[in-house]
Amino acid sequence: MKKKFALIISFVFATGLLAGCASGGGTSSSTSADTSASASASVSADASASASADTSASASSSADTSASASASASSSASASTSSDASASSSAAGAGDADTIIGEAVASYWTNFPDEPKNNQLPAEEIFKKMDAGEDIYLLDIRDAKDYAEGHLKGAVNIPYAELAANLEVIPDDKPLWINCYTGQTSSQATVLLTVAGKDAHNIQSGWLRGISKTEGFENYIDTEEATFEGSYPVDDAVKAAIEEYFASADKPFNFKPEDLKAAIEDGTAADKYCVLSVRSAEDYAKGHIPGAINVPFGKGMIGQVLTDVDPSKQIIVYCYTGQTASQVVASLRLLGLDAWNLNGGWGKATEGDVEGFGWTKDGEGNYPVEAA
Repeated sequence: MKKKFALIISFVFATGLLAGCASGGGTSSSTSADTSASASASVSADASASASADTSASASSSADTSASASASASSSASASTSSDASASSSAAGAGDADTIIGEAVASYWTNFPDEPKNNQLPAEEIFKKMDAGEDIYLLDIRDAKDYAEGHLKGAVNIPYAELAANLEVIPDDKPLWINCYTGQTSSQATVLLTVAGKDAHNIQSGWLRGISKTEGFENYIDTEEATFEGSYPVDDAVKAAIEEYFASADKPFNFKPEDLKAAIEDGTAADKYCVLSVRSAEDYAKGHIPGAINVPFGKGMIGQVLTDVDPSKQIIVYCYTGQTASQVVASLRLLGLDAWNLNGGWGKATEGDVEGFGWTKDGEGNYPVEAA
């Protein structure tokens, strides 16, 4: 993947989000929006030193978090630069396009909503909205076959891999709630669609771990196909960036925990990967993947992430279930970094007939953990 370091630097200086660098493995407590000259210089130096670095990774085919009230701010950022975007056919226009994407990603994080928490809601809250007749859209990004077998009433199906081709079909005039299988690819979609001007949010835990596990879900399911009406223009630069995102053969950018475990055990992980935990500082201190740095998930965090990660390496991001990490991954990939979501996140161990997932799926002691 070609790293767009000019885009990252444009983002840094245009938004003033950097708050200072943290070194090595550890927790960054600051998400201040103040720009530090030394931080900017550090990122610039890292970028120039690693401009030729590309890495590859093995991905999990298992799918999958979110964004929202920032849609209007994101739209606004795109609109304010639309005259520049129209010049994108020229060499100067490419720089303008980078600025549009940088500002749109910044808008997502600077306007990150306090509610719903983490820009997602569990299925039971979506059911309440349906019961109340709230004026919302539902988007199911699972495969067409699975959608046909049953989906939320009124949900429209646009499979994950087809989102870029359908950006102007997806409405931007009402809240849009998205489900996938486990909440991970729908979290990526939440960021991408918010950047594209939609009021997008994630349905927590998706179909397999959320909707179909919620009591009474059968009352909210049908097999009748639904469609969106109308056309909703998207900025050309944003459209091009999202098309490039989905053009990668590696999508949906979920990294297998067992592959990271193997690299840690054979001593190659530190050379190949920058592991980023976005769990809380308290949970990071209790235990984390060896060598991981920590930037807790939340409003304004992306600037600190950019100061702390090593852009010359493959960036493996993990949270609790892979959903909030997927929001970070989508943002970093739009900015040109080779970011991946650790499939299932920190996860949980298998209990009885409930299969575990993520880093802790096999129980304590099977995957390496270190404490702060």
